This record gives sequence, structure tokens and C-alpha cells, in this order.
Amino acid sequence: MRPVRFLAILMLAAFAFAGPALAQTAMYTVTVPVTDTSATVRDQAFATALTQVLARASNGADPRGKPGYADAMKQPGGLVQQYQYSRTGGANGAPLSLDVTFDPGAIRRVLAVGDAAVAAPRPPVLVVARDASGKLLGAQDLAPLAQAADGRGYAVVTPRAGDGVDADAVVKGSPAVLASIARQYNTGTVLVGKLGADGGIDWTLVSAGQQSDWKDSGEARAALLANGANAMADKLDRQFAAAQSGSTSGKVWVSGLRSAADYAGLLTTFQNDPAIKSVAPLEANPDGVLFSVAAGAPLARLVAAYATGGHVLVADAHPGADLAVRWVP
Repeated sequence: MRPVRFLAILMLAAFAFAGPALAQTAMYTVTVPVTDTSATVRDQAFATALTQVLARASNGADPRGKPGYADAMKQPGGLVQQYQYSRTGGANGAPLSLDVTFDPGAIRRVLAVGDAAVAAPRPPVLVVARDASGKLLGAQDLAPLAQAADGRGYAVVTPRAGDGVDADAVVKGSPAVLASIARQYNTGTVLVGKLGADGGIDWTLVSAGQQSDWKDSGEARAALLANGANAMADKLDRQFAAAQSGSTSGKVWVSGLRSAADYAGLLTTFQNDPAIKSVAPLEANPDGVLFSVAAGAPLARLVAAYATGGHVLVADAHPGADLAVRWVP
């Protein structure tokens, strides 16, 4: 596809998403009858409107039992994006109403309270390990590793039968191989192990664009596999702890967008995330799109979550961007 044509498709896609965005505004707008314009009555109207919008956003379910409801009702005005008084039948004593529009991102965050899906991500780990003869170790062979990893909160998966994962390409950081793994196994975290003839193991952990190498020896294989799991967990724990801090807004560069469908998929990923407050394209070229993103959680954590789901891969730094990722269609 020609670059000019692709950029035109991206701009059309952006306008296509403007329509749903306007429709979503109506979803978060409620009209409440009021008796006067006093602050007390206005606050009561905000509370009534908030309950209605939360119910609407929950497909009609009663929101009062949700974990975030009570805290949200303490200051419902803090979630209001805009409001306006109106008289439906004229200015002389006619019924008065208050039109209230809530911040969609704030509503999503209220509904997400207590939802494990917005917690810090713990991705599955694809383990590609071979013995000294080159034989791929299966789930049964790696049971000591899987058990130790599970004790640290990490799930382990192994390559499916007939799926020849290129471990060397993983270690070299091949974007194509990592993208294939992300699509098939919903993870960007891979642990590569190579057992040597001397009984030792060489390990390489690839996660979120970072690579760690270490070697272990001197113990029985089961102990070495368990050690590998614990060393892996230590490194991932530090990585995810670092992702919990940092900026909650900034510029995110996304490459790998090759069609309007890719662009639409990316925007859907953003819009379906309750932690995202706003996202807007700033510029585009044949290599990718630069977005301005504001969120209720650190951007690094969100990117890690998307990588966990196989949607994106962490990419090399891009000029003018705080974070850079590669979209996986």
C-alpha cells in the first residue's frame, strides 16, 4: 500500500472513530429535574445522575453493589465533565432541569475498582528449553520449573507440538518471531534455556524489550530448573515494580500499523481500557503514529499489560515519544 494512501486511510479511520466518540458522550449524559440552582440541590442531582450513568454503563445492572460506588458517591461532582441548567417550558416558573455529562474515563475507572483485570499484569512465560542433544523439553520435563514459577505467581507455557519456536531468533530480539509468539501465546515474555553437556544451564529472559542472561550449574537438573524459575521471577518482579511508577500521560509511538483495520484495533484496545482517560493521534507517517495518551495508571504499566495480551511489543525508542511499541495485528 502506498504511504500517501495509507496515511489517508489512517485519517479516515480517525474520523470514523469520532462518530462513536460522540455517541458515547450521550451515554454519559443525564438530565435530572431540580427545584433550584443551589449547591445542595445541584450535588443531589449529581449523585442521582451518577447512579443512572453507572447503571447505564453496566448494561442496566444495579451499580450500588460495586466496590467503587460508595467512594464515587462521596464527591460525584468530581466526575462531572460539564453541566448546564435548562427550563423546558420557558423562564417564568417553568420546570427546571440539570443536564449532567460525566467524564467517560472517570466512569470506567469507578467500574474498574476491584477488577483484577486492571491490576499489575503478570504475563504467562513461554519457556523454550532444550537439553544437550537439542531435544525440546516439554511440560513434564519442566515440571520443577513450572511449580516454582507458580509459587511466585507466574504461569508457564511451553511450545505447542509442531510449533518450532526459533530460540536463537528470540534471543536476538527478532520482531517477527516475537510478534508471532505474542499472537500465538498472548505473551511477550520468553525464557530460553540451553542445557549443556556439563550439566549446567544457560538462561536468557526476554521481556518488554529487555534481555537478561545468566548461567547456573552444580546441582541436579530439577534444582537447576527451580533455580531458573526463581531467578526469572526476581527479574520480572523488579521489572513490573518499576512499571508501577512513572508518568501517567505522555506521547506513545506505535509502529507496525499497516492498514485501517490495524489502526481501528489499536484504538479499540485503548478505548476498552478503563485506565485510559484520553487518546488522540498527533502525527502519522508510513512508519507509525504518535499518540498523546492520558491515563489513570503509569503508561509503562499499561504497555506491559498490552504486551501481556499479545497486542503490542515494546520497541526501540522513538524521537519525541515517551514510550514506543509495535502493534501486533
